[in-house]
Amino acid sequence: MEERSIQEGVKAPEKLRFHRELSSRPSLHGSRNTLRPEDARLFPGDSLPAAFARALCERRATCIKELLEATEVFALARKAVRAPAVADLCCGHGLAGILFAIFEREVERVHLVDRERPASADLILKAAADVAPWAPPKVEWRREQLKRTTLEPGTGVVAIHACGLRTDRAIELAVEAGGGIAALPCCRPHRGHPAPEGLKLALGADEAIDVHRTYALERAGHRVRWKSIVPTISPMNRVLIASARRTSGA
Repeated sequence: MEERSIQEGVKAPEKLRFHRELSSRPSLHGSRNTLRPEDARLFPGDSLPAAFARALCERRATCIKELLEATEVFALARKAVRAPAVADLCCGHGLAGILFAIFEREVERVHLVDRERPASADLILKAAADVAPWAPPKVEWRREQLKRTTLEPGTGVVAIHACGLRTDRAIELAVEAGGGIAALPCCRPHRGHPAPEGLKLALGADEAIDVHRTYALERAGHRVRWKSIVPTISPMNRVLIASARRTSGA
């Protein structure tokens, strides 16, 4: 049964797209109200993703917005980011990284990196243990500042909560490690970012900053795609996904 659940989770990423199941209730997408046990009915079925969502409800571990945000980015970026080691930078509760621990068999180590470890992080990890006992042993918490963080070669990076210039630092770390990255930029620093002022004036600061980030990744040998999550989850919905190009000898 456990092996069947692992296989189901890995082969059926569409079952993680919970916003589709909740499409008739878009007002829920951005809700910051904590999930409750009675909300488990929103996630029917015997799939591993549904079981995990219900476990989060039972644990009162997070809100719908955070669940949808993390699962959407994961579904879009899992192929680009997955590697034996994955780092969730500025992770907050760590849900995005824990999804890799649950659903990606290739992932052996998940580093959750942030300055603080909120109580919700332990609840999410307990919910993972309830339905995917193989996941928690993969997870390592690292309480440290992003500027002091280093990553092992080949590490894939997720940066959903990396505000401002922290997204740029996450990109630097992915480039240094030679791994893929998925970033959901927010709170872009319009005045403090090194993107050309001409681009900011012509395109708008948000667009110009992400263009600048894209060029930085491409120059480092990554292949970049722009994707998006539905704006009802978050108006800051652009996802930068960069795959590390393999060398001919890899």
